[in-house]
Amino acid sequence: MLKSNLNLKLVGIILGILIIGTIYLVSQEYLSLQNEINSLSLIKATGIEKVREKTLYIIDFGNGNVKSYQIIPSENLTVFSLLEELAKRENFKIEFTIYEGMGVLVENIDGARNGTDNKYWQYWLNGELPTIAADKKEIKEGDRVEWKFAPSPF
Repeated sequence: MLKSNLNLKLVGIILGILIIGTIYLVSQEYLSLQNEINSLSLIKATGIEKVREKTLYIIDFGNGNVKSYQIIPSENLTVFSLLEELAKRENFKIEFTIYEGMGVLVENIDGARNGTDNKYWQYWLNGELPTIAADKKEIKEGDRVEWKFAPSPF
């Protein structure tokens, strides 16, 4: 008898936890849906219907390790300022030198240092290797930025 009472209490506790968990999950989903509806209502009310394109930001370490990020860029971001932002957000280190009148030279991203195995950091924007420093090159929605640790093409 004592054992069956204990089992009933245990079943009651488990059911209570399941019910509370279900209520919590449903309420979170409801809040998320409500936020999305509010955002869509705001867009409709203000007439802003343009969906912002994400910028694809890739860091290729040249050894099979590739990190990829999708970001909606804010105004006046450069290839370099976004790299700095990502380094802070994703907790990796970058090292660079700023050359007066020329711009920044990225020397190390997350432990991959220029000159190692005759490889150097270079950035590509929309499939092209720009001829200006990364801190001078602005990016916009929909751009594809790639940092490649590879032998220099020069």
